[in-house]
Amino acid sequence: MKSLLAAVFSSLALSFLAFAEPPVDHGNPESVARAFYSELRRLGVLGLPGEGQWAILEPFCSGTLGGALERAVGEQEAFIRRHPDEKPPWIEGDLFSSLFEGPRQFQIGLVEIRGETAEVAVDCTHTEGGETVTWRDTLILVKEEGKWLIDDVSYGGTWDFANSGTLKEALVPEVVE
Repeated sequence: MKSLLAAVFSSLALSFLAFAEPPVDHGNPESVARAFYSELRRLGVLGLPGEGQWAILEPFCSGTLGGALERAVGEQEAFIRRHPDEKPPWIEGDLFSSLFEGPRQFQIGLVEIRGETAEVAVDCTHTEGGETVTWRDTLILVKEEGKWLIDDVSYGGTWDFANSGTLKEALVPEVVE
């Protein structure tokens, strides 16, 4: 019986590996961008990444972006302590794209490398209730210790209420008394 269970488990594990995403090539900005967006979609990240989500996303992020996200988590926690009856910042919505609801699909576009930085166009689509929204955001990557890492997102949505500017700018806390 043990050998039968071991054989079934091995077969299932091999089947899973056959359909798993290929490993991330941190030497290729396109590979990093694709894997990052795939994880964001898989995890359903809305608002700041939760602790378990952050453990998965952190290896994709530069030290600067990681620090900005961690500072925002601290600010959010402090806000909750000071204002328990109010909605804290960065609690909902897709912070990593122009659209509050986030993309349902994405496609990696043009990659431009300039020395130790790269810009990766990400064409995004969200369809809901028969309405489709399309836009292009741009991931900014930097090379740290030989690896391409996400350093920022430049929002490209042009409709009312789209996230505007960049992710790092969006993570700067508003002054609340």
